[in-house]
Amino acid sequence: MRKVCTMSRNMHKFEELTPYEFDREKERASIIYAAAGPVEYHEECNALGIDPCKGYQWCLDAAAITGGIVFPMIPFAPSGMRPHQTHAQLRERYGKPHFTEYTPQPGLYPGVFTGGEICKALYMELLETFALEHQFKLCVFFGAHGPAGQLIKDIVKEETAGDHSGYKGGYEKIAGDFHGMRVMAVGSLDYNQDVIKAYYEKHQIARINHGGLWEASINYAINPEYFQPELLEETKYPQHYGVLKEEHFEGCKRPVKSEYREFTPEFARDLYQTTVERFAADVQKQYRDLTGNPQIGQ
Repeated sequence: MRKVCTMSRNMHKFEELTPYEFDREKERASIIYAAAGPVEYHEECNALGIDPCKGYQWCLDAAAITGGIVFPMIPFAPSGMRPHQTHAQLRERYGKPHFTEYTPQPGLYPGVFTGGEICKALYMELLETFALEHQFKLCVFFGAHGPAGQLIKDIVKEETAGDHSGYKGGYEKIAGDFHGMRVMAVGSLDYNQDVIKAYYEKHQIARINHGGLWEASINYAINPEYFQPELLEETKYPQHYGVLKEEHFEGCKRPVKSEYREFTPEFARDLYQTTVERFAADVQKQYRDLTGNPQIGQ
């Protein structure tokens, strides 16, 4: 006999609400959160879903403060910096060897990426649905992966109304109006880079690496089992893209083993919580400026 699930619902999760509950929450705070990122290799020690997971969890925690509804996790995002790789370019990279000597830049396997043109169409369609069909007042779109964050910020800059002259790109948010809905585009390092840099300087970690200590710490804060440093032991586990170097060197773009040894649960919790608090405060300010409602989240 099938076991009956008795878990309580999260009343900010889009998929767990009834239509009546959806409308009541939208009346309380007309905010829709969405987070996108690929399942992707972040070194041997990290769960593959850190990008969409971290953005989604931050959105859920922020919504618990601000009110609003969180769209299901979007595991579709482009690869590469601008210009993002197209579907055709991705196909050319499929099947490249792994389990090799040290590789300066890991390949696609076992991640799943989507062509940049497909991602742009998908993100645009979601924005149109949120604005025209659901008529939310504010959409907070979290690009929880470098290229995803770039893409959604580019969309806001190119497709929304507003003064974007001060936007210089990089790790800063951007907002604009889209069919009557304010769109706020943010990325993974927009609210926490100073915390990471201070810790790295204290512990002499050379640079913020993809899949390095900062992302391992966020993984741990979401679920301690998402960070498995013992998997970096090459004598026990095969290394997909070669054994990591012990210390940083000129031109190194991957994490190094020594940085993971500076991990502490306290840093993981502080980094995660600081991100959530700053993110939620920014959403609250954006919504109050937009609506004049001082009671957001109450």
